[in-house]
Amino acid sequence: MFPYSWFSSAVNVSFIPIHLLGILYVFIAFNFRPSHNSDRSYLKEWYYFNCVFQLGLGLLMIPEILISLFSGWHYSVCQAGSLYTGFLSGTVVFIWTITKIVDLFETLLLLYDARRPLTIHIIHHFLSLSYAFTFYSQNFAIHRWIVFFNLTAHVFLYAYLSGYKILNRWTPCWVAVCSSQMLQLILPFIATLSAAAKMTRGTQCDANALGIFTLQIGLSVMILLFADFYWSRLQEFRRKNMKKLEKEQKEDTDSSKEQTKQESMSKKRSSDETAIFENDFPELRSVVFSP
Repeated sequence: MFPYSWFSSAVNVSFIPIHLLGILYVFIAFNFRPSHNSDRSYLKEWYYFNCVFQLGLGLLMIPEILISLFSGWHYSVCQAGSLYTGFLSGTVVFIWTITKIVDLFETLLLLYDARRPLTIHIIHHFLSLSYAFTFYSQNFAIHRWIVFFNLTAHVFLYAYLSGYKILNRWTPCWVAVCSSQMLQLILPFIATLSAAAKMTRGTQCDANALGIFTLQIGLSVMILLFADFYWSRLQEFRRKNMKKLEKEQKEDTDSSKEQTKQESMSKKRSSDETAIFENDFPELRSVVFSP
């Protein structure tokens, strides 16, 4: 059995210091700017380590997810069961909570590498830290889905940033990353709606109305921010790509090898879509996805 009660008390005691640390993090992230580029970047190693580590946590979480699913949707969103006290699931949830402190170090690596973290990146890290330490001791059953989806999204994200493009055979990898980042917010939001509906009907649920409502507000804000962020960049990408295509087609009209070039371009676009996207948006390599 995992000693949840002891760790829960420790997290409660650290509530104020952790939020003060979060405020300090926001101040540094928005105001500190390195004056020169570093000769050595540690970001790729950081991404690779996080990918492997989060994959390990996600795999350890699978038994808890399967048990909750076999027990029914109501159990999944309203009954914590052994989520916090089970040896595997309890360990994963606690380590996941602590990693939200470690995630702040990623922004320092970006600053060290003379990169400017985006606003959505900073806000997301602060809100994730606040959520993890606020809700750990609340014993919410829905926490299992938030933790699992977040770990899954991180595996896609960190694999992408470290150079291992998961699912690239079936879809451009940036599509898989964007989708997983959105789903980690949308699916838990749907689960909160289900839990709230059950509580309204008087069904016993391991949650409270205020906490669920707070979660819904937080998830809604992040869904809107992420959706607007991705949509604006996709629209900009399309505009740039269309201009590039128009320029290439105009140049090809004056060439005797127009048909050969068009066939070559056609073959290249399908496989190089991810590369084109990254070239147009180099900040994709600077954690624009805000894990």
